[in-house]
Amino acid sequence: MKRKNILLVFAFIVGLFVNLNATSSEFTTSMKYETNYNEAIKKAIKEKKPVMLVLSSTTCPWCRKMENQTLKRDDIDTIVHKNFIPLALDKDTDTYPKEFFPQYIPTVLFINPITGEYFDQSIGYKPYKKFQESLDEAIKDSKRFEK
Repeated sequence: MKRKNILLVFAFIVGLFVNLNATSSEFTTSMKYETNYNEAIKKAIKEKKPVMLVLSSTTCPWCRKMENQTLKRDDIDTIVHKNFIPLALDKDTDTYPKEFFPQYIPTVLFINPITGEYFDQSIGYKPYKKFQESLDEAIKDSKRFEK
């Protein structure tokens, strides 16, 4: 009986890990986020928009909460795609400038594609109203580097 319980717990943990990984991949595809830093920068320069870089990890439950309860909202998604080139990367496995490596996840950086520097950031899970405030601030701040 003990062995059966241990196997059930193990199966649950493995299933949880696999589900977390699948959710992040599903998010980037369904929400049409870029998944390559260099390509996102090129697109941002071409479209004259800043990049919104979401750094997360496949094993982070707060990252999945941010994706599912904040970033997937239609009103947030509309603002994001209208004003930014959205980019989602795994902090541990994807390639991006090392100075962007986050101490906490999720971290959202708003990047000037010309200078390659971030001008605003949002650290940790944010409910949609708080994240919308971050977006509004980043949009306002992005006007500083427009021609």
